[in-house]
Amino acid sequence: MHIDSFFAFSNSSKGEEDFLIFGIPYDCTQSFKPGSRFAPNAIREASWNLESYSVYFDYDLEFAKICDAGNVNVDGNFDRVVKNVSEFLSGVDSIPIALGGEHTITYAVLRNFEDVCYIAFDAHLDLRDEFDDNPFNHACVTRRIYELGFDIVLIGVRSGTGEEFRFAKENGIALFHPWHDFGEVVENVRKIVGNGNIYLSIDMDAFDPAFAPGVSTPEPFGLNPIVVLKFFEEFSDRIIGLDVVEVVPDSERITQTLAAKLIVEFIASRCKR
Repeated sequence: MHIDSFFAFSNSSKGEEDFLIFGIPYDCTQSFKPGSRFAPNAIREASWNLESYSVYFDYDLEFAKICDAGNVNVDGNFDRVVKNVSEFLSGVDSIPIALGGEHTITYAVLRNFEDVCYIAFDAHLDLRDEFDDNPFNHACVTRRIYELGFDIVLIGVRSGTGEEFRFAKENGIALFHPWHDFGEVVENVRKIVGNGNIYLSIDMDAFDPAFAPGVSTPEPFGLNPIVVLKFFEEFSDRIIGLDVVEVVPDSERITQTLAAKLIVEFIASRCKR
């Protein structure tokens, strides 16, 4: 089997693509298991094990225009990373798909969007004002995104401080737990998003550790990945940006393979719609 250093279904040059895959290998603030800086390349490697045809969406990625543009430089402090991401995305008209890296990279990508609803699959609220004396910590990313003025929906939440849950309630941040009926989640998301667009962030710890053991902060009682297929089925035509974050590559390649598969299914669902 051929394995290369780019996402397996990349077939276009930058500027000609409909989907732009790029890595942000940054994990400077991870507080439990570090190593998501290795995830972009691990996800790329795992993609070579997958077929281009989506059974669920009946679409073959060979008909999609996909470019893997490599990794953004993450040398220096987080301000430098934010600037590098903005420069990288300048003039991009396609749908960007960012491979993290820790969840903080979502802030660096999302700040280049306007008029979107921020939706994240995540086990954690990430609403702390600071953590380890750092306001740009992975545990603070949703708080920083709230300050940018976006509407926020969090799906799969099952961990956070009392203060974070109070902040969410007082500031209109919509929360859905794994034990919520997913049909009801979809109906509520429809009401919140209306006719608008979505920026979607998939923190891999949203899934139960049985499905994604290789994450920085695993949390029991998580989601089954099938719910993301159903989310794509309902909303992929609204998603104009996507990131997959917090993969810490595991030796069995389970988590990075799931991450790669989610990207395949998103592209298939978007093209099918």
